[in-house]
Amino acid sequence: MRFDKIQGALDTLGTAVAVNVLLAVTAAPLIAVVVFTDAFALWPLVAVTAVLAAPGLTAAFTVFAAPHDGVFRTFWRGYRATWRRASAVAGVAALVGVVLVVDVRFFADTPFAQAAMVVLVVTGLLVAGTALLALAAIAEAPGTSARDAVRRGAWFGVRRWYLTALSLVVLVVYAAAFVALPLLALSALASPALYLAWTNSRFTLHPADHLAHVRA
Repeated sequence: MRFDKIQGALDTLGTAVAVNVLLAVTAAPLIAVVVFTDAFALWPLVAVTAVLAAPGLTAAFTVFAAPHDGVFRTFWRGYRATWRRASAVAGVAALVGVVLVVDVRFFADTPFAQAAMVVLVVTGLLVAGTALLALAAIAEAPGTSARDAVRRGAWFGVRRWYLTALSLVVLVVYAAAFVALPLLALSALASPALYLAWTNSRFTLHPADHLAHVRA
């Protein structure tokens, strides 16, 4: 029994390390921009490279759903099955994000700055939460269209906003750790943070799965 627990812990650790490595490979352009350039000055480039990194997230979610299968094989299978839809969702989210940043700069020096910032921040959170849930939905069912995944993400993201907020908090904390300590964040924190976001997102989307099963 003790040996089984040790073996299980080692398997989990090995899976986490492998996922971290694969995420680093698929998100290499984004990592390079954030680590080696002034990401705040080059934020449009960050948006573009974030789109390229999105399929790596759905691939990691695929591994989390099947942890006992071969990690590398499962990751690339998930990547191939989801990259088009994941890129489409991330592309729309990035485009909206760029528009929001432009709006923030436009309204910053106007009399309506405070009200505009509240609206823009809330909109940004809704877009981020919807995109995360849509990526989780695509990873769970690769045949789901990007449009349907976004609809599900928007509906359940607002309906269960407290769960969406928790997922976003986890990702924001990870992003802050990545900016401060990129090596540590990539080597040790990526898998745990994404796993928490994935499990929470999957729970958020569970009612849709239940309704689909009942209707079937």
